This record gives sequence, structure tokens and C-alpha cells, in this order.
Amino acid sequence: MIHGHGDDLYRTQGRIQANFSTNVWYEADTRPLCDFLSVHLKDIFHYPEPDAGSFCRVAAEYHGVEPAGVLAGNGATELFYLVAHAFAGRRTLIPVPSFTEYEDACTLYGHCLEFTEKTDVRHLPEGFDLMFICNPNNPDGQIWTLDDIGFILESYPEMVLVVDESFIWFAPEAQTAVGLLKKYDNLLVIRSMTKCYAIPGLRLGYMLGGKKQVEKISRFGWPWSVNALAIEAGKFLLTQGEAGLPDATGLLHRQREFSARIAGISGFRPQPSHTSFFLTETDHDTAALKSYLLENHGILIRNASNFRGLDNHYFRVNTLTDEKNNALLSALKSYAGKR
Repeated sequence: MIHGHGDDLYRTQGRIQANFSTNVWYEADTRPLCDFLSVHLKDIFHYPEPDAGSFCRVAAEYHGVEPAGVLAGNGATELFYLVAHAFAGRRTLIPVPSFTEYEDACTLYGHCLEFTEKTDVRHLPEGFDLMFICNPNNPDGQIWTLDDIGFILESYPEMVLVVDESFIWFAPEAQTAVGLLKKYDNLLVIRSMTKCYAIPGLRLGYMLGGKKQVEKISRFGWPWSVNALAIEAGKFLLTQGEAGLPDATGLLHRQREFSARIAGISGFRPQPSHTSFFLTETDHDTAALKSYLLENHGILIRNASNFRGLDNHYFRVNTLTDEKNNALLSALKSYAGKR
């Protein structure tokens, strides 16, 4: 899916005052990274490493794994497509609602897809070769526990489980599955650096897994998919440790205050979430609401109707600054009052 994601800011011709549609942490202090990259601008005049090898070595050290167990990608999305390609034509299970690119990638490569609600993992359908989960989940901010993940890996050893941890730094209660890699060779963990470091324009992500699995998937990649500046940015950010990452606990506290105030507006029902972003069910048509907010208030929200399992009465918002949150609250009250 090229279009249909949350951040369609490029279509708005500069009319946006507050962008709630993307889950990127835009409060990050990006000055250190900008200063660092300014020194590396000359790198764009040369080909980057074909496999982003120096970045993979830094990522391996960061997570305490072997470099052979790391694969870099042009954002996490490229890695979803590489996994789908490597498992072309296989039976794949996807709990929904979840990130739509899992389904799109698998459809492209002829997977036999089945969808399930996020239910008790002890009642998952059997006979699958591959499963994607997002932890914490996009769009609803729900969490998969390590017990759940471990149970799936133990109970379905012939099935490869892909755990997308693109939003792991936004959920203080979520636990990474990286520590399970030493025990389970049917586990792949995918990380995005886009959201937590606020670098969506650089496109950088990476996969962690067993050497054989990573080697198998890497055969379907192409050289130079990660550009020179992204490689340098990734190394710089990972060597800073947790500096520059979101204050997840503070964001969650602000989110709960924000969603509670939305719940006080007639016709809007925010759903529980463990992250800074959350779904809201509404009595109104989301497409009409999105158009109203954009045209009258310069506010962009995420129409969630294209997530499988949801319809045109759901939208997703991220938690921004108090000033921007108040602007959305005021706009929603105005919309509700006109109905």
C-alpha cells in the first residue's frame, strides 16, 4: 500500500497546524543529530555500504547479539516485505486490527492469509508457517506479554513469529522479545528507528534473528537500500544509548488525561491504550470529520477505516503537546456541536 497510511501531510500543502495522524515522537531534540549529520553530508557523493554493515555491527553490539543476526532495512516496512518474499506462498496468520503492511506484503507474494482477533494465544488456529504481531500494537496500543510471545514460540516451533517492535519505546509496560532470541530460532524481531527518534524521512529499521533465518531473508534484499546518511544517523543514535528517546511514562500519563477529556465530548469514545497513540470510536463518519478538522482547524487525524476489523467510525490520534491537544479538543467540541 503506497497510499493510505496515517501521515498524508504531503497532500495538505502546508495547511497543518497540528499533525495527530502519525505516531512519530516530534518532541525529540534533533539538534545533536542534525549537527552530526552536517559533518557527514559529503557522504552522499559516494555509494554507501551495500549491506549497511557498519550499522548492523553497532546494532548487534547495542542488543548483545551477533552481527550475522542483524539485517538493516529502508525502514521496518522494507523488512516486512523481505520476510513476505522469503516465505512466498506460505500460510500466514495476522491478528487484527494491525499494521496494514503485513497483509499488503503477504498478498504481494501470494500468501494464504488468515486473520484472527487478538484473543487468548492458547486458542490460536494451527497449521501456519508465519505470524506477524505488533507489540505494542498499531493502531490500538495494546500489548503482547512476554508470556504470550513465549507460549506462541514454544507451542508452534515450526511457525516463524515476527514481532514488530516499532513502538516499543512508547509503551512503558511493554517488554522486548529480544531476550528470547537466544532460546528460539523461530523468532524475528523488527525495530524501526523512525518513530522514537523522529527521523521518518531517513527510513531506517533493522531485524534481529537467528543467523540462518536472517541469512535466508537477506537473499531477497538489494544492495544500497539504506542510504549513507541513514547509516551514519543510525550508528550515532544507537551509540547514544537511551538519550533522545521518549519519556514513555510521561507520554502515557499525558495520553490518559487527553483521552479522558475526549471521552467527555458527546459522540467520542477513546479506547484504552498502553501507548501515546490511541483509537477513538465515534458516532460520526470519520472521513467527514477528518475533512472538517483539516479545512477548518488545520488539524490532521488518522482515518482508521482501512485497518482490517475497523470501519468508518474509528480514528487514531497521537498525543502531542498540551497546546495542540487542546486545539483538537476544541475542534471536536465544535464539530459535535454542529451535529
